[in-house]
Parts: sequence; structure tokens; C-alpha cells
Amino acid sequence: MGLKDLKSRSDDALAQIAAQKTVVDTRPLRATTAPGATAFMQPTIDALNDRAKKAEALAADYRAKLDQAPIELPLDVLIEVPHRRRRLTPEQFDELKGNLANNPLIHPITVQRVADGRFEIISGHNRAEVYRSLGRALIPVVVMELDADHVDRSAFYANLLQPSLSDFEKYLGFKAERDRTGHSQKQMAKDAGVSESIISMLFSFDHLPEEALLLVERRPEVIGMSCAAEMAKLCRSGRKAEVIDAVEQLVEGRLTQKEAIRHAARKVAISVARAAPQAPVRVRVGRLEFCQYQARGTSLRIEFRSEEQRIEAEAVILEALQALAKRT
Repeated sequence: MGLKDLKSRSDDALAQIAAQKTVVDTRPLRATTAPGATAFMQPTIDALNDRAKKAEALAADYRAKLDQAPIELPLDVLIEVPHRRRRLTPEQFDELKGNLANNPLIHPITVQRVADGRFEIISGHNRAEVYRSLGRALIPVVVMELDADHVDRSAFYANLLQPSLSDFEKYLGFKAERDRTGHSQKQMAKDAGVSESIISMLFSFDHLPEEALLLVERRPEVIGMSCAAEMAKLCRSGRKAEVIDAVEQLVEGRLTQKEAIRHAARKVAISVARAAPQAPVRVRVGRLEFCQYQARGTSLRIEFRSEEQRIEAEAVILEALQALAKRT
């Protein structure tokens, strides 16, 4: 091989080397001092701390779920709160009893721990009553820890969407919520997930007479919010007595809701029969006529034979009328 060929191959080799990319080691140099080592490890330390926090949060969540897991409690340690109980008709109660007699309780009742090892029922009064009637000693429950302000609210909202809850009972629940929190109808509608017009209709019961509300408490399922709204309008128009009478007949089952509205709104035609005019009564002294009088309705007409007789009789009549007035 000549020098010319050797030089050519050398040039080619140098060109190929120049064309290749230089691989640079980008790994950071390990610090050799303590502060440097700490700074070098900080990202790893932060990642481990973040993982530890997530693990603690997950453990806390699991503990909370375990605390709320259903357990069984004796029925005799449960306390019932009457105003929280959802009303059932006898037929609905028998249907629930038949179901639970043959099937397990899918939805445990919820309770709140109180003093003396007892538990106050928040939701599930009817299920507990069915278990008692079936002769059972234990019932599945979920124990909740709520402050006093939230217990009634939780019980009400737990029952709110139940189809068997009457409009009157919904009104009582929203009224209690309003009195407890001072919330507006708009805010309560938002909390309950219903329209504001529904809340407004329910509060029509607010405008019924107290006597009517006491009647409705006996059978709250017989009157809906639409009927209550119409009755409230009639009360505002001055037909309070007619509304009370109509509600009484509605509760007793003698009228439907539509008939009750018509009954309260009816205009009673009062016809007063005109009595035939009474024949004049003549007052005589012997054969001489002193005067005559005629009664008609609330009037008494007296005619004398002379003005002198009228003047003389007027003073006596006035004295008699005053004496009569004192006795009434």
C-alpha cells in the first residue's frame, strides 16, 4: 500500500470520527459534603413524605369506613323519637313486615349514641318496629356521630324522598328546618334538591287556621299541597270558618280534596221568607180606640188618634224602653 492510499484511508477514518455524536455523561456528580448530600437526596425525601401522607389518609379513610360498618344492636337499647318517624298506613306497614319476615334488612337503620349505653334512632323507626313485631332481639344499625343540630336534619332528609311521606309531613320537616337554621325557602330548596315553587306550595299549610292543622294531623295523607294552597287563598278571602268545616269533612272522609275546595268556596244563598204583614192591633178603652200598632220585622209602628195622645204616650214608652234596655 502506498503512502497515497494510507493517507486517503486515514482521512476517511478521521471524517467518520468527526461525524459521530459525542456521548456526554449527564449524571450529576455525587456531592461529597454533608449539606451537598442532603440537597442531593431532598427530591427522594419529598417523594417518600408525600407517599407517607397519602398512606395515612387512606388508613384514616379505612378506619372511618370500619367505624360506620353495620353492627347489630339489641332493640331494647334503641330510643324512638316520634316526630322523626315516617307515617305508614296499616297496609304499608303490613307490606314492610311481610318483606322483612322473609328477607334480610338491606338498609340498616341509622342511630346516634346517647347516654347510658343507649342509641337514638335517626332513621329507621318503622323497620325497628317491624323487627319488634316479628319478635326479633337484634337489628343491623350504622352508628353515626352527629351534633344535635344535624340529627333532626339528617332524619328529615333521609325520609324526604320517600313516596309515602305526606305533603303535610314534608311541610313540618321544612318548617322545623327553617325555625332551626333561619334558611330561606330558596336555600332549603337548594339543599333538598327540589324547586323553590315546591317549597312555596308546601308552606301554604302555614296559612291554614290552627284548628284546621290540628285536624290534618290526624290524617295528614288526605290533603296535598295543592289543596292546601287553595284553602289558604280562601282563608285570605275571609272564609276561615268554611275552610275549617271543609277540612273536617275531608279528614272524616266525607269529601274529596276537590269537593272540599268547592265546599269551602261555596256561596250560601240565604233566603229570608217575607212574613205576611201583621194585622194592626187596636188599643181600646171601652168602645173608644186609644191607638193602634202594627209589628213588621224589627219595626213597631204606633198610631194615635191625636198628637196630644202621642206626646203623652211617648214619655211612658221611653221610660219602658230604657228599663227594658237595662235588663238586656
